[in-house]
Order: sequence, then C-alpha cells, then structure tokens
Amino acid sequence: MGEGQGGGIRWAGPGTVRVAAVRLSGAHRVWASYMGVPAAVDAAFLVTDGGALVGRGYYTSVEELAEVVDLSALTPY
Repeated sequence: MGEGQGGGIRWAGPGTVRVAAVRLSGAHRVWASYMGVPAAVDAAFLVTDGGALVGRGYYTSVEELAEVVDLSALTPY
C-alpha cells in the first residue's frame, strides 16, 4: 500500500464506485471501528459510490469485497 500520496491503491468501478486499499489509522481506524472492523485489522478495502460508503464501507478481505462489488468491473486509477 505504498503507492500514491494517500499511501493506497485505488480502483474505479461502474458509475461512481471507487475502491481503495487503505491503512486503518487515524480517521479510517475510527470509521472502520464504528462499522465493526476488529481493532486487530490494520488494512481494508474502502468502497464508496459517489462519496458515500457502500454497505459498511470497509471490507477486510477480497471475499468480503466481492460480495458488494463486481471485481471484474474494476480498473486501476
């Protein structure tokens, strides 16, 4: 997760869907904890659509991510 100024890797999906691999620190840690992500998890996929969280927003595995996003439709950006 060292790419880009934000330190994460990002993908675009259909419409305004965006997926980013993020470190769970600072505000991301607070939001992820609020959404039920265990404290021991230090990174997750953040999913938004038009800036709004999709589902619980933070997904800790590709399997969880695939339940809310069509992975084949994602392209890096």
